[in-house]
Amino acid sequence: MIRLVLTTLLLGIAIQAKASGFAVITLNPEMKALRSNQVKLLYRGRMSHVNGAPVRLLDLPRDSESREDFYRKLLNKSPTQMSAIWARLSFSGKAIAPVEIPEESLEIILHWLENNANGIAYVPEELLPEDAYVIYQLSD
Repeated sequence: MIRLVLTTLLLGIAIQAKASGFAVITLNPEMKALRSNQVKLLYRGRMSHVNGAPVRLLDLPRDSESREDFYRKLLNKSPTQMSAIWARLSFSGKAIAPVEIPEESLEIILHWLENNANGIAYVPEELLPEDAYVIYQLSD
């Protein structure tokens, strides 16, 4: 009985963690909110400027569950597919791949955003920092 309760509880937590949405954020107060198609173009490497200014994208670690959830929800792609897309675009010189951080840490994300004026990152909604500007909300 205890085993069943524990399994149910853990399964519920896992589903809840995967079911959360994401916020695409920046620390630049001048950056305007983006539409769904703009965010998709950014993360597919087909758009590199927002409001006339070049932007840099930040990506979570390759093995991050949040990264997988984000790409599945936004583009219906796996991280492996996204890596292949970015490798092709980078090799051809058409786009610069997102900067990949070594670990999923809000502190690292905020530090990177502080040092990149037109930086854009995504975070799970439950980790949304107070001082960040949400430029797009990706919900279920």
